[in-house]
Amino acid sequence: MNQDIDFVIPWVDGSDPAWIEEFNKYCPEDKRIIDASEKRYRDFGLLRYWFRGVEQFAPWVRKVHFVTCGQKPDWLNLSAPKLHWVQHKDYIPQEYLPVFSANPIELMMHKIPGLAEQIVYFNDDLFLTSPVRKKFFFRNGLPCDSAILNLPCTNQRVMPHILLNDLYEINRNFCKRQVIRQHPVKWLHPKYGKNILRTLLLLPWPNFPDFQNPHMACPYLKSQLEEVWSHCRESLEATMRSRFRSNGDVNQYLFRFWRLCTGDFFPINPGIGKKYFELSGDAATMVRDIRTGKYKEIVLNDAPCDDFETRMQMIAAAFDALLPQKSSFEL
Repeated sequence: MNQDIDFVIPWVDGSDPAWIEEFNKYCPEDKRIIDASEKRYRDFGLLRYWFRGVEQFAPWVRKVHFVTCGQKPDWLNLSAPKLHWVQHKDYIPQEYLPVFSANPIELMMHKIPGLAEQIVYFNDDLFLTSPVRKKFFFRNGLPCDSAILNLPCTNQRVMPHILLNDLYEINRNFCKRQVIRQHPVKWLHPKYGKNILRTLLLLPWPNFPDFQNPHMACPYLKSQLEEVWSHCRESLEATMRSRFRSNGDVNQYLFRFWRLCTGDFFPINPGIGKKYFELSGDAATMVRDIRTGKYKEIVLNDAPCDDFETRMQMIAAAFDALLPQKSSFEL
């Protein structure tokens, strides 16, 4: 547990006129041109609270690798001791740039210079809101995770074709029956609770149909990512050539599914200390739980709502009540 752990978070300021101009310049006909006036591409300032949460609630983190296309918030302190500002060009080969899809950005994160072996990958809608220890993410040198089967394509947080591409690679490289026989305790662990029933019901399915895939910060071993690259290079390189999300893509879930099949993880209850919120949900509950720090980690997933701007302002105020002090990552 004394091993270094790094955090990785990619970010884009979708309201930046220069970024929008470049996006629209490369945007193919079957993609949607971005209008700079669209609310969901505005920056509501929540990123600073992500950094404050990391400093306040995970002070043990060694480095934060902040990944952008070259953008940086005006308030970001590039001299912060734990900050590593990473531009896409620092680790993604020039032949794949510029890129406007998260998938290639994620797939090569193991190439970030100076990255620790143990990493936790965040999206910018995932926040720490109360103290977490290293064992929240890693135990016995392994990522904490839950091996739970799911019905095909019931995970609506990713586009179904990407999930199917991930599963194709998994089933091409692993035999479901053999995997579960080799690691029965990790697939039917008591900590999974009622989720075990879901796995038992899907055991007769000949291949891996899907995995329960919570949208939360995901711990990885850098060596696990390298292993997947050694077996699935063709699919990964095809995704790297996609500047925009395409039907042939795989994504970082392939790394997670792979380690579930190899058994290189520590079983945990998937729900303890975590909460998933839709922005269109109960705003009062969302704001209350942020203010009180009820959970260790929360997700604020985007969803259509008529009062989007008002809700974002309420959320920002709740974060400011929880984390009012500037972090060392701020000027």
